[in-house]
Amino acid sequence: MENQTIGTISPRAYGTDCDDCTGPEPIDVMRFQRAIQAITGKWKIEIVCSLVVGAKRFGELRRLLPGITQHMLTEQLRDLAANGIIIRTAFAEIPPRVEYELSQAGIDLMPTFEALREWSLKYEGQLLAR
Repeated sequence: MENQTIGTISPRAYGTDCDDCTGPEPIDVMRFQRAIQAITGKWKIEIVCSLVVGAKRFGELRRLLPGITQHMLTEQLRDLAANGIIIRTAFAEIPPRVEYELSQAGIDLMPTFEALREWSLKYEGQLLAR
């Protein structure tokens, strides 16, 4: 079969820097899947991006994310906190006050988000809109 371009997707061009490439080890594939699962899900990226500028209270996040339900925001915040991406701080005040902010792991995601943004701009004609 002849090497063809399908739609806007071009065949992979192998460089000389990958003569002995074997691909990732299975453990690395598992780690990558775990990392992707920690940051994907309805609203997670939007929540993380909302916290880049600093800590926010629950109500502030709801206002910043029109369309998110209280239940969904609660669920996603719990998951992000369980994965160490954000920190939940409850203050011993009356009325109770809770703030959410990026952990160091969340801050360290920013270069990855920027790289993904650059990648999406480079290939936006090939990416499917869903």
